[in-house]
Amino acid sequence: MYCTRCGLELAENSRFCAQCGSAVRGNAGSAGGPAYPVLSRPMFDKKIAGVCAGFARYYGVDVTLVRVLWLVLVVWPLPIGLIAYLIAWIVMPRDPIAA
Repeated sequence: MYCTRCGLELAENSRFCAQCGSAVRGNAGSAGGPAYPVLSRPMFDKKIAGVCAGFARYYGVDVTLVRVLWLVLVVWPLPIGLIAYLIAWIVMPRDPIAA
């Protein structure tokens, strides 16, 4: 494994580069999927459209917390949360179906 910033060869279990100090993602991105979180709507972990589950997965928080915060935004002060939910539903892509 090599550092993507400076090109130094690293051990497989390295988390940071010893020369430049940048964080190392590992081989997670080279196996086909991206190593960074992708904002998309999951197909199976959803209640209505998967928007809250997608945001929870992207930010790494509990989906219940995101749903409660979104509910508060829908009710208070204006229905900004409802408009944002509808826009996110339209804009966010769905997860690809696993073969």
